[in-house]
Amino acid sequence: MAATTNYAGGEHGETDGKPTVRLEAPGTSLRDTWKAMGPGIAAAMTGIGASHIMHAPTAGAQYAYALLWIIPFAYLIKYCAFEFAHRYTIVKGESVMAAYERTGQGRGQWPMWYLLFQSLANTFGIAGRALGCAAMLYAAFPIMPLSAWGTAILVICIVILWAGKYTALEKVVKAAIIIFAVAVLVAFALRMPSPTEYIGNLLPALAPAGAILLFGAMFGYFPTTVEVSPMQSNWAVDKKAGMTRVRHLERQGYNVEIAPNYLRNNFKLFKRDMNISYVVALLTGIAFLIVGAVVLHPIGLVPEGQEMGATIAQMYTDTFGLWIFPIIIAGGVAALFSTVFTYFDGQARVFEECCVRIRKAWDTPKIRKLIYRGFQLLWLAGGTAIIYGLPEPIFVVQVASVLALLFAPIIFWLNIKAIKDNFTTPEEREFLPNKAMMTWAWLGVAALAAVSVYYLGVTFAQGGL
Repeated sequence: MAATTNYAGGEHGETDGKPTVRLEAPGTSLRDTWKAMGPGIAAAMTGIGASHIMHAPTAGAQYAYALLWIIPFAYLIKYCAFEFAHRYTIVKGESVMAAYERTGQGRGQWPMWYLLFQSLANTFGIAGRALGCAAMLYAAFPIMPLSAWGTAILVICIVILWAGKYTALEKVVKAAIIIFAVAVLVAFALRMPSPTEYIGNLLPALAPAGAILLFGAMFGYFPTTVEVSPMQSNWAVDKKAGMTRVRHLERQGYNVEIAPNYLRNNFKLFKRDMNISYVVALLTGIAFLIVGAVVLHPIGLVPEGQEMGATIAQMYTDTFGLWIFPIIIAGGVAALFSTVFTYFDGQARVFEECCVRIRKAWDTPKIRKLIYRGFQLLWLAGGTAIIYGLPEPIFVVQVASVLALLFAPIIFWLNIKAIKDNFTTPEEREFLPNKAMMTWAWLGVAALAAVSVYYLGVTFAQGGL
């Protein structure tokens, strides 16, 4: 073997005519954890936009604490859906969509078609999120109609993605969201009611009269939609952590040796990324609903229409004073824009992967790029039509959220099957979830299916939306 030198975090030499790379185990300090965080934060950001800023204050304003229990319960039952998709990528070194493809072999590739249909149905979701962001902007700059702001947001997302100029923007957005989250939590601390006022509402209950649409919407979008799990997996592939880095180097023609704790330490970092992001998003969502219940419910003010942004901002100006208005608007715009932006990228990648896995001849860089951009143009056209045809941010997002709920059980099941069927080697089986976690996952699927059936039953009994 030739003399070794440092390379890509390890060493390399040469065997069998191929260069050999040794990857060392990453550190697990706090600094290492911060550097490794990414896919978990991205997944959390997709939820903090619509679910937290739109659904939670609406629930608090309309029904006080009656729907509070949904937030922790939704986080609990969906956890394994996101964890399994991310776990799969760290251990297998590929997108969880590769496992979906194997599930569909000999069966018409139905998981790919299912996700293609889900992607198109999610046009309501992108329109609703854009309208929400537009409503925040309209509260500060009513210089053009709400619908025009919404369309402009969709166009801006495409321009940034196609130009590849989103790294600096991402840093600004993250900073604004952190400031926003701090303001929300401080407002919660200042306006926090006695726990006796809401503690009883942490137990599951039937939807209050007239709340079935919001009930289903909250289950669909808290902590975020289950369709984000394959997006999270794709983002983890891009992060090149765990076995994804090994597979990347192997495709480049290297033999790869890994240190004994390489995968174990990467696994620890992934779990921290997942859990920290999850817990922060959970606490923020609860805080949003409670502040809405304390500030808006007593005066009967509900976020809706083009005044949605101003109403939500009032929750904080009533607490801190008018000086906080620009901070809340900037944070709200950042959070909602990041949701639109990450969905524009993540959903387009899912659509692209479905297409090239159904038709292998399309799996070339040029065609992939055409599919990715073509889907975004389709979303721009469809989203604009919805924005102008139904300029009601809260209602459009609620409809999109319910659609996400109805798609969720199948995607969750696919993630469980991905883990069970594809962790086959002794090294991979070491990272299988234990029996308790597998039971938790199956209970999550059953709970989402039961909520979906309950929602449909009540809705049909009431004669529709």
